[in-house]
Amino acid sequence: MLDSLLQSDAHVCTAGQRYGLDRSGTPLTLEVLRNGSGPYKLAARLPGREQPFPLLTVTRADAEINGARELALAQAWRERLEGRLNHARRIYAPPQLARRFRLALVLELLLLLLFVAMLLLWRRLRQRTSRLHGELRTQGRSDRRSETRLHAEQALSIGVLLLMLYLLVLMFGVVVVAIPGKVPLGIELVLQPSLAVIKFLAVTLAAFLLRSLSTFLLSQWAADVDVPQRLKARRQQRYRSLLSTTHRLINVVGIGVVLLWVLLDIPGVRSASVSLLLAGGALLGALAFVFQGLLRDFSAGLVMLLEDRYAIGDWIEVEGIEGEVIEMGLFSTQIRCLDQRMNILDNSSILQMRNHTKLRSGSLVTFVISHRQTDLEIVYRTLTFEIEAFALDPVWGNRLLGDPILRGIKRTTALGVQMQVLLVTRAGEQWTTEREFQRRVLGALHRRGVQLADGLDLGNAQPPMAGGR
Repeated sequence: MLDSLLQSDAHVCTAGQRYGLDRSGTPLTLEVLRNGSGPYKLAARLPGREQPFPLLTVTRADAEINGARELALAQAWRERLEGRLNHARRIYAPPQLARRFRLALVLELLLLLLFVAMLLLWRRLRQRTSRLHGELRTQGRSDRRSETRLHAEQALSIGVLLLMLYLLVLMFGVVVVAIPGKVPLGIELVLQPSLAVIKFLAVTLAAFLLRSLSTFLLSQWAADVDVPQRLKARRQQRYRSLLSTTHRLINVVGIGVVLLWVLLDIPGVRSASVSLLLAGGALLGALAFVFQGLLRDFSAGLVMLLEDRYAIGDWIEVEGIEGEVIEMGLFSTQIRCLDQRMNILDNSSILQMRNHTKLRSGSLVTFVISHRQTDLEIVYRTLTFEIEAFALDPVWGNRLLGDPILRGIKRTTALGVQMQVLLVTRAGEQWTTEREFQRRVLGALHRRGVQLADGLDLGNAQPPMAGGR
């Protein structure tokens, strides 16, 4: 079959045979000739031709440029040109071309069979991976052995897929190598996947070192002994946020460097013209215009991170959405609400934000006393006693950053008299502290017979009086 496809005695163009330039592969002999005092010439002795075939003239200017005599330069050029011409004639000889194409076709068939085998293996691995996924879902519990096997199957399927891609590149490289004069280009194409893997490993190692360095520097910053005790917890929060964002930024930069490095090493890209580079710059500008939303999110995320507007673990409120910051990304922020729903907000959309747990937290506890309670001194004494007892409590007092402040009467409404107590707590402790304080104060008020507002005396209530802060 191969002999029928590639005949060794293939017909070739014979237009040059009238000059004696046949493609038989017979070696040529070059001579140095000179007519009188004229310049030296390089000519080829061809079979069937009486006169030498002129190829090259060595002038006096050539000798001056190369710093040699004309005859010596002509002899040197003759040896070099004769070797290159005979090498080219051997390569382009029809029998040699037929053998080259025959070998390339055999290699292509072998690589195609190997590619088909890899494709079948990859499909088999995908089926086994899907079956393992189904078994794990059916079991409803984590099986370490099954999970390890699943991860191994997934890694093996990815490796087989990469090998298939490499085989495609190798097949294309074999086709290029079969073309005379394109061997360096074909070898460069074949080596591209290996070079890409080496570049990926090098950038991965550099990214790992940068992540380790950033982790070390941020840990030293978070453990600074000169930081006041009240700011250490906040530094730990910022440490987690900065560490997560820094690692992601290093990963994104590493991926960009790998892609750019591999792209620049593709044959023909480095020798691109200036107009092509300008067209690429215009394309990048158009892409920046199209993805300007992502650029805004990225810039807003960096600004919020550097200004410490919030950190991982903070309880924030953004346009009616209230919850705990779970993740701070380069482009978005993830907030988990109290009902465990996850809200993902674009960084550029966070225009106004309320942080409930930055450095400290607080809560205004309001008690509404009924208008039927005429003696408010009992209320004052009860609140003062409970405030002192709460501040001295070994469990709840440690959650306070200072003694609770009795603000007195806030205002008088138709429902009753509002009295407020301000609790300043550690970050995130305000809600549990507020509930415990309310429980104690309400119990004490009931024990002392203080009447709280219940809405029964709204019909007999006096007009509301303005209260002071």
